[in-house]
Amino acid sequence: MAPLDHPPQRLPAGFEGLLEHHLDGLYRFALSLTRQPAEAEDVLQDSVLKGLEAFGRFEAGGNFKAWIFAILMNTFRDRYRHLKRRQLLELPLDDLVDPPSVGEEVFDLMLKEEVLAALEGLPADFRQAVHLVDLEGLSYREASQVLDCPTGTLTSRLNRGRNLLKVSLANLARERGLLAGEPENQGRPL
Repeated sequence: MAPLDHPPQRLPAGFEGLLEHHLDGLYRFALSLTRQPAEAEDVLQDSVLKGLEAFGRFEAGGNFKAWIFAILMNTFRDRYRHLKRRQLLELPLDDLVDPPSVGEEVFDLMLKEEVLAALEGLPADFRQAVHLVDLEGLSYREASQVLDCPTGTLTSRLNRGRNLLKVSLANLARERGLLAGEPENQGRPL
């Protein structure tokens, strides 16, 4: 995927090289936020343009990955606020439950697509935290900057998201006969 449909004549020195290393991760994160490929591409393109415009203010030697992911998150939030004002989009958070403990060996047996589908079923705040830390490899500090929340809040969201993910995957393992017992009641569906 090209970062720009109509790139300017001259990109700032270093921007394209730094961006190349993060485009796939940025797209995956945009897709996890929007849940629609076309919308994810729009958010990514708007983010790249905003990053390009702001690159002169980026401190050399700074954390480009956290900086560009934060731009993407802010771009998504701006679009979401605009849509919400127009009553076109709502992302409700569901009730949470305490998960059972599940052995690590179960996760080794799961298919990647099923894990990603379970991740998509998480409430947005939890899904974003898990995605940034566990899939994109951002540190807690970097992810909290991207999501514009205190590190303690990120840690809580990450813990709750991981726990909900464990419940979902444990239930899938039980359904397939990979784990003994009946599926756990998760309360309302995610």
